[in-house]
Amino acid sequence: MHIACLDTESTSTGISNEILELSILNEQGALIHNQLYKPKKVHKWHYAERVHGITPEMVADKPYFVKHIPKVQKIFDKSEMILGFAVDNDIRVLEKYGFQNLPEKAMDVRDLYWAVFHEEKDFDYYHVPRLVICAEECGYVWRDGSAHSAAADAEATLFCFNHLIRKFVEKYHLFELQDKPHLSTEEINIVWDYLRKLLREERHNKAVEKAKGMLYLVDTPQGYAIYARKRPLTEEDQERFKEKNRKIISVVELADSQKGYEDLLARFAPKMIGGENYYKAFYQLDNQDIELFKNYTNEFIDEAYLEEQN
Repeated sequence: MHIACLDTESTSTGISNEILELSILNEQGALIHNQLYKPKKVHKWHYAERVHGITPEMVADKPYFVKHIPKVQKIFDKSEMILGFAVDNDIRVLEKYGFQNLPEKAMDVRDLYWAVFHEEKDFDYYHVPRLVICAEECGYVWRDGSAHSAAADAEATLFCFNHLIRKFVEKYHLFELQDKPHLSTEEINIVWDYLRKLLREERHNKAVEKAKGMLYLVDTPQGYAIYARKRPLTEEDQERFKEKNRKIISVVELADSQKGYEDLLARFAPKMIGGENYYKAFYQLDNQDIELFKNYTNEFIDEAYLEEQN
């Protein structure tokens, strides 16, 4: 399989972010592109400089990245896979220069590391360690002072990929590993498809948990109020309610608390009698309204998950 394993270093200046360095290795580990660049609009990048060490003086006589876009595009066009660590960050800055369809080709070695080690090392999908730590866990030895140069990070990323992909195959019993330095294109695609499936399910599970919550219907001196919470009120919270003469009438646990909150606010809007705004309002509710609240339920629909499945 033709692979472009890349790393970028940039000014990290938000919407004006520009590439300072791009390094690309092929699947054999050969450095096929390695260049520093002078940004067109950004002249200082103090925070990023402390991370990667690239100073304005180092790139003062370097070319603008736009001059190398055709060359880099040819590399991407030839590649069947774009490999990186936290590669979405690299893709975002490359897309600012007009590169397209990179996410469809991208495999994130960070995701591979999560799939292999998250149970053993007890971390979740959104808290994968940095490349330096992952590389050391995989047995990579950094050359002194090399970490955070684009070439060194790309090299470490490719090393991790070759190490982790075999671990992945073994962990999930995908096929028998042969005693050869590289997997075939067909074998890599089997890993890639299975990894995508794992990631879809993990993101879906996280989305389901994030959507859950509860709504409190509270009787206050100003009228009824609705409070949205991700977690139950603590004893301290309840004591404060009592001090302010607020009484909890009902609590409903919902699969999609935000949707439920918006829905009930809309239903009770005609009965609003005061408050700072739509989300901090008080209502004059009758017994029928209170029963409606008590019996309210909903379901969470993960549109992104459904779209990916289709």
